[in-house]
Amino acid sequence: MDDQVLIEHIRKSIPSLIALYRFGSQAKGTAHLDSDVDLALLARDPIPNLRRFELAQELAVQLHREVDLVDLRNASTVMRMQVLSMGTCLDTQDESVRREFEMYAYSDYARLNEERKGILDDIRARGSVYAERFRTQ
Repeated sequence: MDDQVLIEHIRKSIPSLIALYRFGSQAKGTAHLDSDVDLALLARDPIPNLRRFELAQELAVQLHREVDLVDLRNASTVMRMQVLSMGTCLDTQDESVRREFEMYAYSDYARLNEERKGILDDIRARGSVYAERFRTQ
């Protein structure tokens, strides 16, 4: 399935689609034969989990690969940042709404990093995520 067919299928399935992103190994160019396809959707409203699951299964049948489908409205701050910073936007239906969402996602990520700065500094200083008492030899 080429990108245009994929985009059209998703547009029909999610009429409120604003943007579609590809991320993961497919976007990085490091995919191999058994790699899944990672896609992220930005719609006007959150996509119900059942609908997202059904769409992922439809796409998996057509692509002959597993499909991970992320709803950016419900994704964590870190997941949003991974999609936006390392993914590729395949389709945009509303450029201004997409850019506004991306701006807020970057802002949320910057705020998260400020909030967890002390924790990250401590991890760097120790060289480990785990405290000494939890380490095993």
